Amino acid sequence: MKVLIIGVLLFIISLILIIRKNKVTKQKKIIQDTSILLKKLYELNQHFNFHWDIQKQYTFQTVLQSKQKFDRYKLDDLFDENILDSNQMLEVSEIVKENSNLYKEYSEKVNCLTSQITEEETKKLHISYVRYKEIEQKLFEHQKLQPIINCNIICIASYTSPKGRNYYSKRAIYSVFEVPTRYEILQKRIKMQNSEQMKRKHVRSQMTDKLRYTILKRDGFRCQICGRTQEDGIKLHVDHIIPVSKGGQTIPNNLRTLCNTCNWGKGDEME
Repeated sequence: MKVLIIGVLLFIISLILIIRKNKVTKQKKIIQDTSILLKKLYELNQHFNFHWDIQKQYTFQTVLQSKQKFDRYKLDDLFDENILDSNQMLEVSEIVKENSNLYKEYSEKVNCLTSQITEEETKKLHISYVRYKEIEQKLFEHQKLQPIINCNIICIASYTSPKGRNYYSKRAIYSVFEVPTRYEILQKRIKMQNSEQMKRKHVRSQMTDKLRYTILKRDGFRCQICGRTQEDGIKLHVDHIIPVSKGGQTIPNNLRTLCNTCNWGKGDEME
């Protein structure tokens, strides 16, 4: 008997819920068809062409091969690498900026929209004024455009020990609005590096066979550090005293004879 009573109660509750749901659905349809506010919002939405083909978040990851590399690794390098590898993030930053600027205008116009319904009109629709306004506002909020106006770039570096016992991870979050400025800085740095490389190449190209022989002869075909000659089984080089990498020029006063051992040992160091 108790089971039967419970079953009947559950049936009645389910029936009430279905009736209420159908009533709400019917009310929504009526309000959707009669609301001037929703009509104006729809018309406004048609005039704003936001970009929808972007994500709210982009993630870039790298896996390091040793704990030492992990400790030294800078997430800024991963950020820079992905900015330079393709123009995707630069394009995304421009799209988000366009969306953001357009959304300001859109929001101002949306905020000017107000409900036009009156109590007398809602009575004719057999919906209470309060209920009409409540559903209308919910539909209004739901139908407002919500474009992506901000975007984050997450960079993650990780390392897992050989046996998998230890796992290390670090992350940094960047705003997509940082991309244009950072891209410009990186481009200037690359341009400067390329310019410097061209300059060094030009300086080194001034080392002609005649100039090389002149320096060797001036120094007596002898290393100016250890004093050895080719008879000692070494090769003689003409070295820049102030390295080209540090602004040294290919002129006699900045050139000297060194053996291969002394020259390689010196590297780019200035004495």
